[in-house]
Amino acid sequence: MKGIVVTIFMLYCSMAMADNPRTQLVVWAKDGTKVAYALAEKPKITFTETDLVITANGLEVNYALENMARFTYEDNTETAITDLQTDKASFKLGSESLLFPALKANNTISLHTINGTLIFKKSIQKAGEYSFPLSNLKTGAYVVTVNGLTYKIVKR
Repeated sequence: MKGIVVTIFMLYCSMAMADNPRTQLVVWAKDGTKVAYALAEKPKITFTETDLVITANGLEVNYALENMARFTYEDNTETAITDLQTDKASFKLGSESLLFPALKANNTISLHTINGTLIFKKSIQKAGEYSFPLSNLKTGAYVVTVNGLTYKIVKR
C-alpha cells in the first residue's frame, strides 16, 4: 500500500511539473528567422514609426518593421525529443550574453557601436552554437548583424 501511495505521489508531482509551460514572445522576420524572449524575463513591447522595440533584462532590441513578419506567443514546454535543426532563431538575448543557437558555417556575426565603430566580428567556421558575452560592453546602443539581419540593442 505504501508503494502505491508513493507511486501516485510521484506521478502527481511529474504531472504538476509538466503543466508549468514556459511561454515565450517570439519575433518572426520575413526570412523565417525568429528570436524568442521568455515571458519570465518580462519583455516590454513598444513601437516607433519604423521599429518594434523589445526591452528585457536591461537591454533594448529594435527590429525594423519592414523586416518583421509577425510576433507571437508560444508555449516552450518540452514534452518530447525535438528536432534541433528546425530552430531558426537568429539569436537569444540573455542578461549576460547573446546566444546564437543555430549558425551555419561561413555565417558572420558583427557588433558595432551606434556610430559604426566595429567592436567584434566573427566568421563562423563550423556550424553550431556561439555565445557572445555582454558583460564587456559599456552602457549604450549597439548594432548586431547576423545571418543578413541587423538588430539594434541597447545595454543599460
